[in-house]
Amino acid sequence: MIVPAQIEVILLAAGHSRRMAGVDKLLLPLPGGTSLLAHSAGLYRALGMPLLAVLRPDRPEHRAALAGLDLRIATNPDPAANQSGSIRTGLAAATLDGAGVLIALADQPWLTGADIAALIATFAAHDGQRIVVPRHHGQRGNPVLLPTATARALCDEPAATPRALIDARPEQVAWHEAATDHFTRDVDTPADAALLAESPR
Repeated sequence: MIVPAQIEVILLAAGHSRRMAGVDKLLLPLPGGTSLLAHSAGLYRALGMPLLAVLRPDRPEHRAALAGLDLRIATNPDPAANQSGSIRTGLAAATLDGAGVLIALADQPWLTGADIAALIATFAAHDGQRIVVPRHHGQRGNPVLLPTATARALCDEPAATPRALIDARPEQVAWHEAATDHFTRDVDTPADAALLAESPR
Protein backbone atom coordinates (compact mmCIF):
# COMPACT_ATOMS: atom_id res chain seq x y z
CA MET A 1 0.00 0.00 0.00
CA ILE A 2 1.32 3.42 -0.95
CA VAL A 3 0.29 6.31 1.30
CA PRO A 4 0.63 10.08 0.79
CA ALA A 5 3.58 10.31 3.18
CA GLN A 6 5.59 8.19 0.71
CA ILE A 7 5.06 10.69 -2.12
CA GLU A 8 7.41 13.67 -2.28
CA VAL A 9 5.90 16.82 -3.80
CA ILE A 10 7.86 19.29 -5.93
CA LEU A 11 5.69 22.41 -6.09
CA LEU A 12 6.59 24.62 -9.05
CA ALA A 13 6.17 28.26 -8.00
CA ALA A 14 8.86 30.17 -9.89
CA GLY A 15 6.86 31.46 -12.83
CA HIS A 16 6.35 35.10 -13.82
CA SER A 17 2.54 35.29 -14.16
CA ARG A 18 3.07 36.74 -17.64
CA ARG A 19 -0.59 36.55 -18.64
CA MET A 20 -1.90 38.17 -15.47
CA ALA A 21 -1.63 41.84 -16.53
CA GLY A 22 1.02 42.65 -13.96
CA VAL A 23 -0.61 40.81 -11.04
CA ASP A 24 1.38 38.20 -9.09
CA LYS A 25 -1.10 35.35 -9.22
CA LEU A 26 0.57 33.38 -6.43
CA LEU A 27 -0.33 36.13 -3.97
CA LEU A 28 -3.97 36.35 -5.03
CA PRO A 29 -6.29 35.94 -2.03
CA LEU A 30 -8.65 32.99 -1.84
CA PRO A 31 -11.83 32.77 0.22
CA GLY A 32 -10.73 32.70 3.81
CA GLY A 33 -7.83 35.07 3.21
CA THR A 34 -5.00 32.69 2.37
CA SER A 35 -2.93 33.25 -0.77
CA LEU A 36 -3.04 30.99 -3.79
CA LEU A 37 0.54 29.87 -3.07
CA ALA A 38 -0.11 29.08 0.60
CA HIS A 39 -3.33 27.26 -0.29
CA SER A 40 -1.51 25.09 -2.84
CA ALA A 41 1.27 24.21 -0.41
CA GLY A 42 -1.19 23.62 2.40
CA LEU A 43 -3.15 21.12 0.32
CA TYR A 44 -0.19 18.73 0.17
CA ARG A 45 1.00 19.34 3.72
CA ALA A 46 -2.50 18.58 5.03
CA LEU A 47 -2.12 15.13 3.47
CA GLY A 48 1.23 14.62 5.22
CA MET A 49 3.22 14.71 1.98
CA PRO A 50 6.86 15.92 2.12
CA LEU A 51 6.96 19.19 0.19
CA LEU A 52 9.66 21.10 -1.65
CA ALA A 53 8.64 24.46 -3.13
CA VAL A 54 10.67 25.85 -6.04
CA LEU A 55 10.61 29.65 -5.85
CA ARG A 56 12.04 32.65 -7.65
CA PRO A 57 15.03 34.38 -6.04
CA ASP A 58 13.51 37.86 -6.33
CA ARG A 59 10.19 37.37 -4.54
CA PRO A 60 10.61 37.37 -0.75
CA GLU A 61 6.83 37.76 -0.59
CA HIS A 62 6.52 34.17 -1.74
CA ARG A 63 8.70 32.93 1.09
CA ALA A 64 6.67 35.03 3.51
CA ALA A 65 3.44 33.51 2.18
CA LEU A 66 4.77 30.05 3.06
CA ALA A 67 5.89 30.98 6.57
CA GLY A 68 4.68 28.52 9.17
CA LEU A 69 4.30 25.60 6.77
CA ASP A 70 6.52 22.57 7.25
CA LEU A 71 8.30 22.45 3.90
CA ARG A 72 11.63 22.98 2.19
CA ILE A 73 12.45 25.65 -0.35
CA ALA A 74 14.71 25.54 -3.40
CA THR A 75 15.46 28.59 -5.53
CA ASN A 76 15.46 28.44 -9.31
CA PRO A 77 18.45 30.60 -10.32
CA ASP A 78 16.97 31.26 -13.76
CA PRO A 79 13.20 31.59 -13.39
CA ALA A 80 12.94 33.31 -16.78
CA ALA A 81 13.76 29.99 -18.43
CA ASN A 82 11.05 27.45 -19.17
CA GLN A 83 9.43 25.14 -16.65
CA SER A 84 12.05 22.44 -17.13
CA GLY A 85 14.53 24.61 -15.22
CA SER A 86 12.30 24.62 -12.16
CA ILE A 87 11.82 20.88 -12.47
CA ARG A 88 15.59 20.35 -12.59
CA THR A 89 16.03 22.63 -9.58
CA GLY A 90 13.42 20.68 -7.68
CA LEU A 91 14.79 17.28 -8.57
CA ALA A 92 18.31 18.33 -7.59
CA ALA A 93 17.06 19.40 -4.16
CA ALA A 94 14.56 16.60 -3.59
CA THR A 95 15.37 13.63 -1.39
CA LEU A 96 14.08 11.11 -3.98
CA ASP A 97 13.83 8.44 -1.32
CA GLY A 98 10.10 7.67 -1.32
CA ALA A 99 7.77 5.68 -3.54
CA GLY A 100 7.11 8.52 -5.95
CA VAL A 101 7.48 12.18 -6.82
CA LEU A 102 4.54 14.45 -7.57
CA ILE A 103 5.34 17.35 -9.92
CA ALA A 104 2.73 19.90 -8.91
CA LEU A 105 1.76 23.41 -10.00
CA ALA A 106 1.08 26.22 -7.53
CA ASP A 107 -1.88 27.65 -9.45
CA GLN A 108 -4.52 24.90 -9.24
CA PRO A 109 -6.78 26.02 -6.39
CA TRP A 110 -9.67 23.76 -7.33
CA LEU A 111 -7.75 20.59 -6.44
CA THR A 112 -8.83 18.90 -3.22
CA GLY A 113 -7.30 16.37 -0.88
CA ALA A 114 -9.70 13.77 -2.26
CA ASP A 115 -8.42 14.46 -5.78
CA ILE A 116 -4.81 13.88 -4.75
CA ALA A 117 -5.70 10.78 -2.72
CA ALA A 118 -7.46 9.33 -5.77
CA LEU A 119 -4.40 10.04 -7.94
CA ILE A 120 -2.19 8.23 -5.42
CA ALA A 121 -4.63 5.32 -5.36
CA THR A 122 -4.22 4.93 -9.12
CA PHE A 123 -0.44 5.00 -8.64
CA ALA A 124 -0.73 2.30 -5.96
CA ALA A 125 -2.99 0.20 -8.18
CA HIS A 126 -0.06 -0.02 -10.61
CA ASP A 127 2.37 -0.90 -7.80
CA GLY A 128 4.02 2.50 -8.06
CA GLN A 129 5.63 1.51 -11.36
CA ARG A 130 3.77 3.76 -13.81
CA ILE A 131 3.74 7.48 -14.57
CA VAL A 132 0.27 8.51 -13.47
CA VAL A 133 -1.33 11.37 -15.39
CA PRO A 134 -4.76 12.79 -14.61
CA ARG A 135 -7.20 13.22 -17.47
CA HIS A 136 -10.71 14.64 -17.68
CA HIS A 137 -12.82 14.16 -20.81
CA GLY A 138 -9.66 13.50 -22.81
CA GLN A 139 -7.79 16.58 -21.56
CA ARG A 140 -4.48 15.94 -19.83
CA GLY A 141 -3.98 17.66 -16.49
CA ASN A 142 -1.68 18.14 -13.53
CA PRO A 143 -0.08 17.17 -11.21
CA VAL A 144 1.85 14.22 -12.62
CA LEU A 145 3.01 11.41 -10.34
CA LEU A 146 6.28 9.69 -11.20
CA PRO A 147 7.92 6.58 -9.76
CA THR A 148 11.03 7.71 -7.89
CA ALA A 149 13.28 5.79 -10.29
CA THR A 150 11.75 7.70 -13.20
CA ALA A 151 12.24 11.01 -11.37
CA ARG A 152 15.91 10.15 -10.83
CA ALA A 153 16.26 9.45 -14.55
CA LEU A 154 14.87 12.92 -15.31
CA CYS A 155 17.79 14.43 -13.40
CA ASP A 156 20.08 13.25 -16.19
CA GLU A 157 17.93 14.70 -19.00
CA PRO A 158 18.39 18.50 -18.85
CA ALA A 159 15.61 19.33 -21.28
CA ALA A 160 13.18 16.73 -19.98
CA THR A 161 9.77 17.53 -18.53
CA PRO A 162 7.02 15.17 -17.44
CA ARG A 163 5.14 16.05 -20.65
CA ALA A 164 8.12 15.08 -22.81
CA LEU A 165 8.52 11.89 -20.80
CA ILE A 166 4.86 11.01 -21.23
CA ASP A 167 5.03 11.59 -24.97
CA ALA A 168 8.23 9.58 -25.31
CA ARG A 169 7.17 6.62 -23.14
CA PRO A 170 3.41 6.16 -23.55
CA GLU A 171 3.72 2.51 -22.54
CA GLN A 172 4.79 3.64 -19.05
CA VAL A 173 1.75 5.88 -18.52
CA ALA A 174 -1.32 5.02 -16.47
CA TRP A 175 -4.17 7.48 -16.93
CA HIS A 176 -6.15 8.61 -13.94
CA GLU A 177 -9.62 9.28 -15.30
CA ALA A 178 -10.88 12.12 -13.12
CA ALA A 179 -14.56 12.69 -12.46
CA THR A 180 -14.12 16.49 -12.20
CA ASP A 181 -12.13 19.16 -14.02
CA HIS A 182 -10.02 20.04 -10.96
CA PHE A 183 -6.88 18.60 -12.53
CA THR A 184 -7.29 20.54 -15.77
CA ARG A 185 -8.03 24.00 -14.33
CA ASP A 186 -5.44 26.57 -13.32
CA VAL A 187 -5.07 30.32 -12.93
CA ASP A 188 -3.32 31.85 -15.93
CA THR A 189 -5.34 34.96 -16.78
CA PRO A 190 -7.39 37.66 -15.02
CA ALA A 191 -10.51 35.82 -16.17
CA ASP A 192 -9.32 32.71 -14.34
CA ALA A 193 -8.57 34.79 -11.24
CA ALA A 194 -12.10 36.13 -11.25
CA LEU A 195 -13.31 32.56 -10.62
CA LEU A 196 -11.32 32.11 -7.42
CA ALA A 197 -14.46 32.47 -5.36
CA GLU A 198 -15.10 28.87 -6.43
CA SER A 199 -11.91 27.69 -4.73
CA PRO A 200 -12.16 25.27 -1.81
CA ARG A 201 -12.64 27.18 1.42
